[in-house]
Amino acid sequence: MLAGKLFRINTDQGTDFIASKLSGFKVVREDEETHLQLALELSVESFDETSLEGKIFYDKIIRIGTKEGPKPAVSTSRIPFYVRRIDDYYFLLILAKKPIANYLANEFSKAVFIRPGFVVEARIDPEIFLDYYNKNLEEMKVAYFDQVDIPNVNVLALYGDALSQTDLFKMYQEHGLLWYIVVKAKSISQIIGLTRNCVITMFSRGTAEQLVQYAFDEVAPLVVNSLKKQGK
Repeated sequence: MLAGKLFRINTDQGTDFIASKLSGFKVVREDEETHLQLALELSVESFDETSLEGKIFYDKIIRIGTKEGPKPAVSTSRIPFYVRRIDDYYFLLILAKKPIANYLANEFSKAVFIRPGFVVEARIDPEIFLDYYNKNLEEMKVAYFDQVDIPNVNVLALYGDALSQTDLFKMYQEHGLLWYIVVKAKSISQIIGLTRNCVITMFSRGTAEQLVQYAFDEVAPLVVNSLKKQGK
């Protein structure tokens, strides 16, 4: 299973500026508990006027079993990231699960812009998300609704084929907003989970390149349309 999260970079600066700030970027801190040195490094592999690709190397503490018991050690993860300009908006895709992607997005913001807040959530308007759902009715497998107005109910969920034809779906739509769907992505023919804040999960045996393609070909345009709808 592959996962990633798409963010929006709140800037008018181009990829050349981003590349210059990331070039050779590295910070090292000491873990308070183990006193081991932990590094965070961002590297740029390629860029042009509209795109940039690179890797984030970050250290974390793991526990290794020994005869004397578990001992701390440093493990380095290598996380790919991608920047694209789409219709004058800049997007950042980090190929990691949501908690790690969120953490690294803030680190990316600090590396390029000194402080967090320039890399923000990429959000899809509920109506635009529902319209995207409606265009994928035949491939819909899962639907979650949030912001439910029924007391003591936080989330409503439906699983199965032809969900749009069920009375429950129509009722849930009246009581909440579509938050999460699982569909067969048309651009890559893979089963994909997608949330309104652009967390992407590939359940079938696809490739990282396919997830990247889906993020920028299908998901980013939904965010762009949402921003334009809001007049941003």
